[in-house]
Amino acid sequence: MKQRRIPIALTPGDPAGIGPEITAALLASGDDFGADIALIGSADAMTAAARKAGAPVPRVIGTGGSVTGDVLLDSLAGGSPVIIDTGGGRDVPTGGPSAAGGAVSGEAIETAATLAAGGAVEGIVTGPISKEALGLAGYSYIGHTDMLSALLGAPDCQMIMVSGKMRIVILTRDIPLTDVPAAVTVKRLITGVKVTDAALRELWGIENPRIDIAALNPPGGDGGVTGAEEGDVIIPAIAALVREGIDARGPFPADTLFYHHERRGCDAFVALYHDQGMIPFKMSGFDRGVNMTIGLPVVRTSVCHGTAYDIAGRGEAESGSLASALELAVRCCRTRVPGRKAAG
Repeated sequence: MKQRRIPIALTPGDPAGIGPEITAALLASGDDFGADIALIGSADAMTAAARKAGAPVPRVIGTGGSVTGDVLLDSLAGGSPVIIDTGGGRDVPTGGPSAAGGAVSGEAIETAATLAAGGAVEGIVTGPISKEALGLAGYSYIGHTDMLSALLGAPDCQMIMVSGKMRIVILTRDIPLTDVPAAVTVKRLITGVKVTDAALRELWGIENPRIDIAALNPPGGDGGVTGAEEGDVIIPAIAALVREGIDARGPFPADTLFYHHERRGCDAFVALYHDQGMIPFKMSGFDRGVNMTIGLPVVRTSVCHGTAYDIAGRGEAESGSLASALELAVRCCRTRVPGRKAAG
Protein backbone atom coordinates (compact mmCIF):
# COMPACT_ATOMS: atom_id res chain seq x y z
CA MET A 1 0.00 0.00 0.00
CA LYS A 2 1.30 3.42 -0.93
CA GLN A 3 2.26 5.46 2.11
CA ARG A 4 0.82 8.92 2.53
CA ARG A 5 3.10 11.90 2.06
CA ILE A 6 3.86 14.07 5.09
CA PRO A 7 3.81 17.88 4.93
CA ILE A 8 6.99 19.15 6.58
CA ALA A 9 8.28 22.66 7.28
CA LEU A 10 12.06 22.76 6.89
CA THR A 11 13.94 25.80 8.17
CA PRO A 12 17.53 25.90 6.84
CA GLY A 13 18.58 28.08 9.77
CA ASP A 14 21.07 30.93 9.84
CA PRO A 15 21.73 31.96 6.21
CA ALA A 16 25.36 32.76 7.04
CA GLY A 17 26.01 29.19 8.16
CA ILE A 18 25.98 25.82 6.42
CA GLY A 19 22.19 25.40 6.64
CA PRO A 20 21.37 26.56 3.09
CA GLU A 21 24.03 24.36 1.47
CA ILE A 22 23.13 21.17 3.35
CA THR A 23 19.48 21.84 2.51
CA ALA A 24 20.44 22.29 -1.14
CA ALA A 25 22.41 19.04 -1.01
CA LEU A 26 19.30 17.30 0.30
CA LEU A 27 17.23 18.69 -2.57
CA ALA A 28 19.90 17.73 -5.09
CA SER A 29 19.86 14.11 -3.85
CA GLY A 30 16.33 13.66 -5.16
CA ASP A 31 15.31 11.74 -2.03
CA ASP A 32 12.50 13.48 -0.15
CA PHE A 33 11.76 10.53 2.20
CA GLY A 34 8.06 10.76 1.44
CA ALA A 35 7.72 14.37 2.58
CA ASP A 36 6.18 17.41 0.91
CA ILE A 37 8.72 20.00 2.01
CA ALA A 38 8.07 23.69 2.53
CA LEU A 39 11.32 25.56 3.06
CA ILE A 40 11.16 28.61 5.34
CA GLY A 41 14.09 30.99 5.41
CA SER A 42 16.16 33.27 3.22
CA ALA A 43 15.09 32.84 -0.41
CA ASP A 44 18.28 34.57 -1.58
CA ALA A 45 20.54 32.21 0.38
CA MET A 46 18.60 29.13 -0.73
CA THR A 47 18.57 30.18 -4.40
CA ALA A 48 22.34 30.67 -4.38
CA ALA A 49 22.95 27.38 -2.58
CA ALA A 50 20.58 25.44 -4.87
CA ARG A 51 22.23 26.75 -8.03
CA LYS A 52 25.67 25.90 -6.68
CA ALA A 53 24.56 22.36 -5.78
CA GLY A 54 22.68 21.76 -9.02
CA ALA A 55 19.45 21.40 -7.06
CA PRO A 56 15.97 22.62 -8.05
CA VAL A 57 15.61 26.29 -7.13
CA PRO A 58 12.70 26.68 -4.71
CA ARG A 59 9.79 28.85 -5.81
CA VAL A 60 8.89 31.72 -3.47
CA ILE A 61 5.22 31.48 -2.44
CA GLY A 62 5.15 34.37 0.04
CA THR A 63 6.88 35.95 2.99
CA GLY A 64 6.95 34.91 6.62
CA GLY A 65 3.54 35.25 8.22
CA SER A 66 1.73 35.92 4.93
CA VAL A 67 1.19 32.33 3.80
CA THR A 68 -1.95 30.60 5.04
CA GLY A 69 -2.21 26.88 5.55
CA ASP A 70 -4.48 26.45 2.52
CA VAL A 71 -2.07 28.35 0.26
CA LEU A 72 0.84 26.26 1.51
CA LEU A 73 -0.92 22.93 0.99
CA ASP A 74 -1.97 23.97 -2.52
CA SER A 75 1.63 24.95 -3.29
CA LEU A 76 3.00 21.68 -1.96
CA ALA A 77 0.65 19.71 -4.20
CA GLY A 78 2.66 20.91 -7.20
CA GLY A 79 5.60 18.71 -6.26
CA SER A 80 8.38 21.26 -6.86
CA PRO A 81 10.35 22.86 -3.99
CA VAL A 82 8.73 25.95 -2.48
CA ILE A 83 10.00 28.49 0.04
CA ILE A 84 8.42 31.03 2.34
CA ASP A 85 10.89 33.92 2.40
CA THR A 86 11.89 35.36 5.77
CA GLY A 87 14.94 37.06 4.32
CA GLY A 88 13.13 40.35 3.84
CA GLY A 89 15.92 41.68 1.64
CA ARG A 90 18.30 41.74 4.62
CA ASP A 91 22.00 41.85 3.92
CA VAL A 92 23.37 39.00 6.06
CA PRO A 93 27.15 39.23 6.56
CA THR A 94 29.11 36.02 6.13
CA GLY A 95 31.57 34.47 8.55
CA GLY A 96 29.75 34.85 11.84
CA PRO A 97 26.61 35.62 13.82
CA SER A 98 24.66 38.81 13.11
CA ALA A 99 21.38 40.47 13.98
CA ALA A 100 20.25 40.02 10.38
CA GLY A 101 20.99 36.30 10.41
CA GLY A 102 19.24 35.90 13.74
CA ALA A 103 16.17 37.73 12.44
CA VAL A 104 15.94 35.54 9.34
CA SER A 105 16.22 32.29 11.31
CA GLY A 106 14.01 33.49 14.17
CA GLU A 107 11.19 34.52 11.85
CA ALA A 108 11.46 31.18 10.07
CA ILE A 109 10.92 29.29 13.33
CA GLU A 110 7.97 31.51 14.21
CA THR A 111 6.42 30.90 10.78
CA ALA A 112 6.95 27.15 11.00
CA ALA A 113 5.35 27.06 14.46
CA THR A 114 2.32 29.02 13.22
CA LEU A 115 1.81 26.64 10.30
CA ALA A 116 2.21 23.61 12.58
CA ALA A 117 -0.25 25.01 15.14
CA GLY A 118 -2.78 25.47 12.34
CA GLY A 119 -2.33 21.91 11.09
CA ALA A 120 -0.81 22.83 7.72
CA VAL A 121 2.35 20.81 8.48
CA GLU A 122 2.77 17.73 10.66
CA GLY A 123 6.46 18.11 11.30
CA ILE A 124 9.17 20.74 11.62
CA VAL A 125 12.76 19.99 10.62
CA THR A 126 15.28 22.64 11.58
CA GLY A 127 18.73 23.52 10.34
CA PRO A 128 21.42 25.06 12.54
CA ILE A 129 20.93 28.45 14.17
CA SER A 130 23.16 30.62 16.33
CA LYS A 131 22.09 31.44 19.88
CA GLU A 132 24.26 34.55 19.68
CA ALA A 133 22.61 35.68 16.45
CA LEU A 134 19.14 35.14 17.94
CA GLY A 135 20.15 37.33 20.86
CA LEU A 136 21.49 40.04 18.55
CA ALA A 137 18.14 40.01 16.76
CA GLY A 138 16.32 40.63 20.03
CA TYR A 139 15.15 37.11 20.86
CA SER A 140 15.47 35.98 24.47
CA TYR A 141 15.34 32.24 23.75
CA ILE A 142 18.36 30.02 24.32
CA GLY A 143 17.64 27.99 21.18
CA HIS A 144 15.11 25.99 19.19
CA THR A 145 13.77 23.93 22.09
CA ASP A 146 12.94 26.89 24.31
CA MET A 147 11.54 28.88 21.40
CA LEU A 148 9.24 26.14 20.15
CA SER A 149 8.20 25.35 23.72
CA ALA A 150 6.97 28.93 24.10
CA LEU A 151 5.48 29.30 20.61
CA LEU A 152 3.56 26.02 20.79
CA GLY A 153 2.54 26.20 24.44
CA ALA A 154 4.45 23.13 25.55
CA PRO A 155 6.35 24.03 28.73
CA ASP A 156 7.30 20.45 29.59
CA CYS A 157 8.94 19.50 26.28
CA GLN A 158 12.31 17.75 26.40
CA MET A 159 15.36 17.46 24.16
CA ILE A 160 16.16 13.91 23.06
CA MET A 161 19.18 12.94 20.99
CA VAL A 162 18.62 10.04 18.58
CA SER A 163 21.28 7.94 16.88
CA GLY A 164 19.93 4.67 15.50
CA LYS A 165 18.28 2.86 18.41
CA MET A 166 20.01 5.02 21.00
CA ARG A 167 17.79 7.76 22.46
CA ILE A 168 19.15 10.08 25.15
CA VAL A 169 17.13 12.76 26.91
CA ILE A 170 19.20 15.67 28.23
CA LEU A 171 17.33 16.73 31.37
CA THR A 172 19.20 20.00 31.98
CA ARG A 173 20.57 21.58 28.85
CA ASP A 174 22.69 24.68 28.33
CA ILE A 175 23.38 25.67 31.92
CA PRO A 176 26.65 25.91 33.87
CA LEU A 177 27.80 22.65 35.40
CA THR A 178 27.77 24.27 38.84
CA ASP A 179 24.01 24.86 38.48
CA VAL A 180 23.13 21.26 37.60
CA PRO A 181 22.65 19.75 41.10
CA ALA A 182 20.07 22.37 42.07
CA ALA A 183 18.32 22.03 38.69
CA VAL A 184 17.85 18.26 39.07
CA THR A 185 14.70 18.18 41.18
CA VAL A 186 12.17 15.43 41.84
CA LYS A 187 9.52 17.35 39.91
CA ARG A 188 11.76 18.01 36.93
CA LEU A 189 12.90 14.40 36.71
CA ILE A 190 9.36 13.03 36.99
CA THR A 191 8.14 15.42 34.30
CA GLY A 192 11.04 14.61 31.97
CA VAL A 193 10.53 10.85 32.27
CA LYS A 194 6.76 11.13 31.76
CA VAL A 195 7.26 13.16 28.57
CA THR A 196 9.81 10.58 27.40
CA ASP A 197 7.49 7.66 28.16
CA ALA A 198 4.64 9.32 26.24
CA ALA A 199 6.87 10.06 23.24
CA LEU A 200 8.18 6.50 23.06
CA ARG A 201 4.61 5.24 22.92
CA GLU A 202 3.23 7.88 20.55
CA LEU A 203 6.11 8.44 18.14
CA TRP A 204 7.90 5.09 18.14
CA GLY A 205 4.98 2.80 18.92
CA ILE A 206 6.70 1.16 21.90
CA GLU A 207 3.99 -0.23 24.15
CA ASN A 208 5.90 -0.60 27.42
CA PRO A 209 9.08 1.43 27.18
CA ARG A 210 11.96 1.01 29.60
CA ILE A 211 13.76 4.19 30.60
CA ASP A 212 17.14 4.09 32.35
CA ILE A 213 18.16 7.10 34.43
CA ALA A 214 21.70 8.24 35.13
CA ALA A 215 23.12 8.96 38.53
CA LEU A 216 24.55 12.41 39.09
CA ASN A 217 27.58 11.53 41.17
CA PRO A 218 30.39 9.00 40.69
CA PRO A 219 29.85 6.10 41.14
CA GLY A 220 26.13 6.53 41.59
CA GLY A 221 26.59 8.44 44.85
CA ASP A 222 28.22 5.44 46.53
CA GLY A 223 25.65 5.35 49.29
CA GLY A 224 25.95 9.08 49.90
CA VAL A 225 29.74 9.13 50.16
CA THR A 226 30.20 11.03 46.86
CA GLY A 227 26.91 12.90 46.86
CA ALA A 228 23.40 12.95 48.26
CA GLU A 229 21.36 13.67 45.11
CA GLU A 230 20.77 9.99 44.33
CA GLY A 231 19.12 9.30 47.68
CA ASP A 232 17.43 12.68 48.07
CA VAL A 233 16.14 13.24 44.53
CA ILE A 234 16.64 10.52 41.94
CA ILE A 235 15.54 7.42 43.87
CA PRO A 236 12.35 9.08 45.20
CA ALA A 237 11.50 10.31 41.68
CA ILE A 238 11.97 6.83 40.21
CA ALA A 239 9.81 5.31 42.96
CA ALA A 240 7.02 7.78 42.18
CA LEU A 241 7.24 6.98 38.45
CA VAL A 242 7.09 3.23 39.07
CA ARG A 243 3.97 3.71 41.20
CA GLU A 244 2.36 5.33 38.15
CA GLY A 245 3.18 2.32 35.97
CA ILE A 246 6.23 3.70 34.18
CA ASP A 247 9.20 1.36 33.77
CA ALA A 248 11.87 3.74 35.04
CA ARG A 249 15.06 2.27 36.43
CA GLY A 250 18.21 3.54 38.07
CA PRO A 251 20.05 5.53 39.06
CA PHE A 252 22.89 3.92 37.11
CA PRO A 253 26.48 5.22 37.31
CA ALA A 254 27.07 7.25 34.17
CA ASP A 255 30.27 5.40 33.28
CA THR A 256 28.33 2.15 32.72
CA LEU A 257 24.89 3.51 31.81
CA PHE A 258 25.25 3.14 28.05
CA TYR A 259 27.19 -0.13 28.07
CA HIS A 260 25.43 -2.79 25.99
CA HIS A 261 22.24 -0.74 26.05
CA GLU A 262 20.52 -2.82 23.36
CA ARG A 263 21.20 -6.06 25.22
CA ARG A 264 19.67 -4.57 28.36
CA GLY A 265 16.48 -3.72 26.49
CA CYS A 266 16.53 -0.01 27.28
CA ASP A 267 14.39 2.21 25.01
CA ALA A 268 15.69 5.58 26.22
CA PHE A 269 18.17 7.04 28.67
CA VAL A 270 17.84 10.16 30.79
CA ALA A 271 21.14 11.99 31.23
CA LEU A 272 21.08 14.67 33.91
CA TYR A 273 23.35 17.21 32.22
CA HIS A 274 24.68 18.09 28.78
CA ASP A 275 28.03 16.30 28.54
CA GLN A 276 26.80 13.23 30.42
CA GLY A 277 24.54 12.43 27.48
CA MET A 278 26.16 14.21 24.54
CA ILE A 279 29.55 12.48 24.73
CA PRO A 280 28.17 8.92 24.27
CA PHE A 281 25.67 10.23 21.72
CA LYS A 282 28.35 11.79 19.54
CA MET A 283 30.53 8.71 19.83
CA SER A 284 27.66 6.51 18.64
CA GLY A 285 27.15 8.30 15.33
CA PHE A 286 27.38 12.07 15.37
CA ASP A 287 27.39 12.42 11.56
CA ARG A 288 23.90 10.87 11.28
CA GLY A 289 22.50 11.81 14.66
CA VAL A 290 19.34 13.83 15.25
CA ASN A 291 18.37 16.39 17.87
CA MET A 292 14.65 16.05 18.58
CA THR A 293 12.13 17.86 20.77
CA ILE A 294 9.48 15.69 22.40
CA GLY A 295 6.39 16.87 24.23
CA LEU A 296 5.36 19.30 21.47
CA PRO A 297 2.01 19.04 19.64
CA VAL A 298 4.00 18.53 16.42
CA VAL A 299 6.95 16.32 15.49
CA ARG A 300 10.16 18.34 15.52
CA THR A 301 13.62 17.11 14.54
CA SER A 302 16.88 18.90 13.86
CA VAL A 303 20.48 18.53 12.89
CA CYS A 304 22.79 17.84 15.82
CA HIS A 305 25.51 20.29 14.76
CA GLY A 306 25.98 24.03 14.64
CA THR A 307 26.18 26.70 11.97
CA ALA A 308 29.86 26.00 11.15
CA TYR A 309 30.38 29.56 9.93
CA ASP A 310 34.04 28.80 9.23
CA ILE A 311 33.27 26.34 6.41
CA ALA A 312 30.03 27.83 5.10
CA GLY A 313 29.92 28.07 1.33
CA ARG A 314 32.97 25.84 0.77
CA GLY A 315 31.03 22.72 -0.11
CA GLU A 316 32.63 20.80 2.78
CA ALA A 317 29.55 20.44 4.99
CA GLU A 318 27.96 17.01 5.37
CA SER A 319 24.17 16.76 5.01
CA GLY A 320 23.82 13.37 6.74
CA SER A 321 22.35 14.75 9.97
CA LEU A 322 19.74 16.77 8.07
CA ALA A 323 18.77 13.74 6.00
CA SER A 324 18.44 11.68 9.19
CA ALA A 325 16.33 14.42 10.78
CA LEU A 326 13.94 14.47 7.83
CA GLU A 327 13.74 10.69 7.70
CA LEU A 328 13.00 10.45 11.44
CA ALA A 329 10.39 13.21 11.27
CA VAL A 330 8.49 11.43 8.49
CA ARG A 331 8.67 8.08 10.27
CA CYS A 332 7.43 9.53 13.57
CA CYS A 333 4.61 11.44 11.84
CA ARG A 334 3.41 8.20 10.28
CA THR A 335 3.65 6.31 13.58
CA ARG A 336 2.22 9.07 15.75
CA VAL A 337 -0.88 8.25 17.76
CA PRO A 338 -1.37 10.93 20.44
CA GLY A 339 -2.26 9.49 23.83
CA ARG A 340 -1.29 5.91 22.89
CA LYS A 341 -1.25 3.75 26.02
CA ALA A 342 0.35 0.46 26.87
CA ALA A 343 -1.54 -2.67 25.87
CA GLY A 344 -3.82 -3.94 28.64
